Amino acid sequence: MVALQLPEEPAKELQKIGAVATRSGVSVKTIRFYCDQGLLQPAGRSEGRYRLFDESVDSDLALIRTLRGLDIPLPTVTAVLEARRSGVCTCNNLQATIRSKAGEIQQRIADLQSLHAELNGLLSTWQRCGGRPAQVSAGN
Repeated sequence: MVALQLPEEPAKELQKIGAVATRSGVSVKTIRFYCDQGLLQPAGRSEGRYRLFDESVDSDLALIRTLRGLDIPLPTVTAVLEARRSGVCTCNNLQATIRSKAGEIQQRIADLQSLHAELNGLLSTWQRCGGRPAQVSAGN
């Protein structure tokens, strides 16, 4: 019987935290924080005990940045990452969270539009008075 010899997988290149930080635009301190919080998982450690990461850290960091940009709390971000890694989808929970965040943003937009209209109203009143400075009373 002839043994089938499979080609060896190329060794995955692991990178130190500094290289990941430079490539991703996320600070070393933030990456360490994400590791300490369990959001990122180094692929290993070097002989000098430096954290080493494989290429999966790029997609994890991109997702973390997107979710944090939406003000999604860290425990939810952790749950999303764990679900993605395990293959168990929590899409309904994530969709509900994103819908809620979209509603908050829509409310902020409405509030800002209202403030914008109020400021424009103030400006138009000032323009009608000819832009003259207000009278200062002797008591001030």
